[in-house]
Amino acid sequence: MLVLERTPRRPARGPRPGARSGTRQDPGRVIACAVCLHAVTTAAERTERAGRHAHTFANPHGFVFHVACFTSAPGCRTAGDPSAAFSWFPGYAWQVAECRGCGEHLGWLFRSEAGRFHALITSRLAEAGERT
Repeated sequence: MLVLERTPRRPARGPRPGARSGTRQDPGRVIACAVCLHAVTTAAERTERAGRHAHTFANPHGFVFHVACFTSAPGCRTAGDPSAAFSWFPGYAWQVAECRGCGEHLGWLFRSEAGRFHALITSRLAEAGERT
């Protein structure tokens, strides 16, 4: 994932409050569209599905996608009708998720009676700094 800094680097002082020990996860980190840097979600929204945060899937046309799961991504809008066909997550219907800033395809919104989450294509995201 491309890392872009909008704030000056801080000296390393150990994990920040709320950060997961041993990872780069910082709840204040904004995750943005790599094309236009529109804020999409934050590191605090990272979630796991099927026991993992990140997954690799292929669609029926053979295109491989590396995705990461997020509880919400308010910087995305959906396109098209929900579909359960070829869902990577059984029991969930999906819709294409696009950047609200530029319209870039960023991934998918998955919905079921159990809830909803976004699976976003990691190569189309950039960590853009801290939310102020």
